[in-house]
Amino acid sequence: MTSARITILDRPGCHLCVEASAVVHRVADELGEAVDHRNIDEDDDLKRRWSLEIPVIMVDGEVVAVYRVTEQELRRALKKKRRRPLIGFPSGFGRRGPR
Repeated sequence: MTSARITILDRPGCHLCVEASAVVHRVADELGEAVDHRNIDEDDDLKRRWSLEIPVIMVDGEVVAVYRVTEQELRRALKKKRRRPLIGFPSGFGRRGPR
């Protein structure tokens, strides 16, 4: 398992994969994100599922693009996935004590 947030499912010799990889790496380098490449031909399950639909771009395990991705789409997906639900403050936080 990898700690990369961005995963590209691809295969050697795929021109769309090369194009998508260039876009992904530009954004990842700019934002300091790691990228993991997975060759679908090395995994029977991935090959069965994605054989004709590559490249697949995933952020945190969720598919965000197939075939092509723009820098804007990837940035939006990374930003969306970074949002965390707000956590309430502990009770009494910010209250002033007796004066």
